[in-house]
Amino acid sequence: MTFLDTDNPNYSTADGELMQLALDGAARTLKIEDDNDPERKILERFVRAAFIIGNRDAEAIARFAVNAVLVRRKTAKGRIRPNPGNYR
Repeated sequence: MTFLDTDNPNYSTADGELMQLALDGAARTLKIEDDNDPERKILERFVRAAFIIGNRDAEAIARFAVNAVLVRRKTAKGRIRPNPGNYR
């Protein structure tokens, strides 16, 4: 998914450029280099969510998305139990 799709009727070219700038910055911060990384797709969704709720600052959108992904990582890590125990 890219925000620079000129055929997308949901947002203008300027909006797409803003979201792409935020996505690129957030991906750099999280060191996500592969466009096919599943976590990048999640990052894209958070960038879009920040835009949809009215945020129009690329740095703020990037921070929002980075923080959301970090919380998601922490939550996922907390669900993995090193010793699941006895469930009889």
